[in-house]
Amino acid sequence: MHPQLKAVVNHVNPYSQAPNDIARENAEKVLNYIDDLNLERNIRFRPNKAGSLFMAWNIGDWEYDMECAKNGYIIFTFTKNGYEKASGCELFDDFIPQFEKYLLML
Repeated sequence: MHPQLKAVVNHVNPYSQAPNDIARENAEKVLNYIDDLNLERNIRFRPNKAGSLFMAWNIGDWEYDMECAKNGYIIFTFTKNGYEKASGCELFDDFIPQFEKYLLML
């Protein structure tokens, strides 16, 4: 498990649910994908009360907001200079092509 994820999981607020295995696995897959691209990784993580894991990644003018939900979906919004360019809700295998498309616009 990535150290950032481990830190989030180990420091969950007592009033929030810890992200379940599915949410953690999807977050891990997204981080592995970002690692493979060898891009700057200044990602913020936050568990939410529903047991999902929110990730926000800023690079250049772009912000990639992704929530790895406990049901296996990734809810995402991609913005550039504060303007929404894409949003949706996809399973991991369908999310990656969308993510890749907007990463190529960097």
